[in-house]
Amino acid sequence: MTAAGTSKVEARRRAREATRRANEARAAREKANIENAANYMVAKARLAEIDAWETERLAAVTEQVRAEATKRRAGTRAAAGAAIRLLRESGETLTTIAELTGDGVGEVRAMLRHAPKIEKRTARKGSHALGGFGVVGPSVSPGGGATDNPEAAWA
Repeated sequence: MTAAGTSKVEARRRAREATRRANEARAAREKANIENAANYMVAKARLAEIDAWETERLAAVTEQVRAEATKRRAGTRAAAGAAIRLLRESGETLTTIAELTGDGVGEVRAMLRHAPKIEKRTARKGSHALGGFGVVGPSVSPGGGATDNPEAAWA
């Protein structure tokens, strides 16, 4: 019976060893699963942050593009208005300009409103020593704004 008992002991030992190896493998898988689940959760949180960042950047860029487009439209409308003003100054009527351009009179009139304002020049009293030649227009101040005072540009 010793032979049968020895083999039963040996079988139990092998079963315990197999169970231990299986437990170790399961523990390693669980540890890897925990790490992978944590990586997944971090990546998902980063995706949400990227979505928020994208939304902010798109809003900022959209705002910049709209501001630039508004600026460009204003310049282009001013150029269109100036062209209409020149046509008017050459004696053309709004109706004639509308026929010439293919636009309606209302649109031509609207563009004319965007024409830059013409500054009236005033006669200058005093010496012509500095090249004034008797006519003075608006000056531009150092800050970039127009002034009625010609000496303000030198201040």
